[in-house]
Amino acid sequence: MDPRVTLLIPCYNYGRYIPQALGSLLGQTLADLELIVIDDASTDNTPEVLARYSDDPRVRVVRHTTNQRHIASYNEGLAMARGTYIGIVSADDYCLRGDALERQVAIFENNPTVGMVYSAHSMLDPDGSLTIVAHGDRDAVRPGLDEFRSLLWGNYILHSGTLLRRDVLDALGPYDAELPQSGDWDFWLRASAISDVGYIAEPLYVYRLHPTNMQSKGISPEQQAMQNVRTLDKAYAALPADAPADILQARSRALQHALLATAWFDLRNARPRRAWQAIRYAIARQPRILADGELWRFVMRLSALTVLGHQLYRRLELVHTIGKIQKKFE
Repeated sequence: MDPRVTLLIPCYNYGRYIPQALGSLLGQTLADLELIVIDDASTDNTPEVLARYSDDPRVRVVRHTTNQRHIASYNEGLAMARGTYIGIVSADDYCLRGDALERQVAIFENNPTVGMVYSAHSMLDPDGSLTIVAHGDRDAVRPGLDEFRSLLWGNYILHSGTLLRRDVLDALGPYDAELPQSGDWDFWLRASAISDVGYIAEPLYVYRLHPTNMQSKGISPEQQAMQNVRTLDKAYAALPADAPADILQARSRALQHALLATAWFDLRNARPRRAWQAIRYAIARQPRILADGELWRFVMRLSALTVLGHQLYRRLELVHTIGKIQKKFE
């Protein structure tokens, strides 16, 4: 009999994290699941760690002899998945609650129009502190196009732990090899274009920040901007013919924002040279962005970072934030 849930666990040199990831999933109150661990030719102790799970029939291990990278691993796992509800949990992330899958599956089974269920999540810093990332303060089932409207402006949904109904996943097809950084955002947008979305306000999964995870692996600003644009182009192509006018009208503005998104990321991470590169590319790609107020707000902040340096810029930014908070309560 096929399991209710399949979770893919892509892994490359994460032997030190795998026990926490697998333990948090094998201990779920919903035990009817399969875990497909894809070891992408790890050179650390990953094979030895995975050997500890050989007696558990819920764990299937695939080991690559050569590194194929994460998109290939995702698609290989999807082709093997037998569950009614399918998701990915990176080997360096983990589940916070033992009833997470049970709660997610309950939303699917109580709401046949829901094709995707995600939750608030926590970010684990290297110092051990947790920061909650939430998109609402209560559980909800949202019309898919409402979620689509929000996702147009950036991805706030954690890849690890988000579940998709199998028929929705079949409609989406495999991960796009041209979107190694934006593949999950692509999935969430296109899933919300064709189905409703379930949301759990409590953090259920943890994203671990460390020097070797994907968020820390930089690509050129031009490459990231190109991926952002491709993601939005695919999202709009997935919309139904009767999509609301406001969503259609937002396309140009959303594309402009997508071109600037990587620049904002580099600004937040104090990388002015990359941020200026991103701005040059955005203007070359879409010259009318010069009339966008967002561009000039960004340029002012980036100029301040460039002239003042990181420490002084952050100090002034903190003073400005405190001033805004004080005014709010005056």
